[in-house]
Amino acid sequence: MSLSEDRISHMAHGIVDHIWREDLADVTDENRALARVKQSLGAFFGAVEEIDEAVRNKLRNRAPGSRDWDILYQKFYQEELAKRHL
Repeated sequence: MSLSEDRISHMAHGIVDHIWREDLADVTDENRALARVKQSLGAFFGAVEEIDEAVRNKLRNRAPGSRDWDILYQKFYQEELAKRHL
């Protein structure tokens, strides 16, 4: 799932706004907080894309969309998440 910079920025603003509204943390430099959240979201979604590609490579000899493929996709996806501590 590739997200545009605008979408990541929109999500980052929502996260920082929520943190501020709910008083979950003191945000002294909003620009720095936004930059850090954008960086974190970019890294997360980049890892998700890498995991998806790795899992699809493991399943390249199986028919996509079959019940077997779906079950193995979920299994391998969870294994990759655990391996990467996500």
